[in-house]
Amino acid sequence: MSGEIVYGRNAVAELLNSNPDRISKIYFQFNTNEKRILELFIKAKQHRISIGKASNQKLGDLAKTNKHQGVVAITSDVKMAELDDLLQDNSLKPFFFVLLDGIEDPHNLGAIIRTAECAGATAILLPKDKSAPINSTVHKTSAGAVSHARLCRIGNVAQTIDRLKKQGVWVVGADAKAKKTYAEFDFTTHCCLVIGSEGKGMRDLVKKSCDELVSIPMFGKTASLNASVSAGVLLYEVVRQRQTKKAL
Repeated sequence: MSGEIVYGRNAVAELLNSNPDRISKIYFQFNTNEKRILELFIKAKQHRISIGKASNQKLGDLAKTNKHQGVVAITSDVKMAELDDLLQDNSLKPFFFVLLDGIEDPHNLGAIIRTAECAGATAILLPKDKSAPINSTVHKTSAGAVSHARLCRIGNVAQTIDRLKKQGVWVVGADAKAKKTYAEFDFTTHCCLVIGSEGKGMRDLVKKSCDELVSIPMFGKTASLNASVSAGVLLYEVVRQRQTKKAL
């Protein structure tokens, strides 16, 4: 999981500004009130990056120098795919994308990535905003799937959905209030599953952009499933339908 070590206030600040998803964890020196370090600490918290406190000696050991300036970042080796490249790759057809709208819990993100990779999804599409970073918690929860899955960072979700539609991809959102159940939709064609956050679900604009909304039948007294469990049910419905079609 680990990549390179980045140390020093300016270097870590640049990494936080340009590519926070690469950061697995940042270690800060104990008991420091230095303004620049506090600013980096706040920004790391905003990006939901895993944070650790360390002694001057530990920081020196990590950086292999005493010029760490009180902060050391450990990067991840995660590489992001480009959506255009994926859409042009005929070997990946029929497409099977998973788009996550507002999954900010790293445990849920890791679990969904793990299931999506096991189910053979083409790629997991991760918005730049309203999304948990690919940190050490995501790596651990995914049980290593982060290193094998195709992850794709996207910008505006509604615009990305429009791009997918123009390429013949059916965009299907998971919505508890939808009248059609997931088993009533044909997932054997190009498709993209949209999974919203727990509690709030998909944002309204994203929901309106979908071609179809489907629900998971609920028979108990609990109102909803965990987001990663919902994703697992839908992902393996795609697998079931495609395997059945192959067998015919």
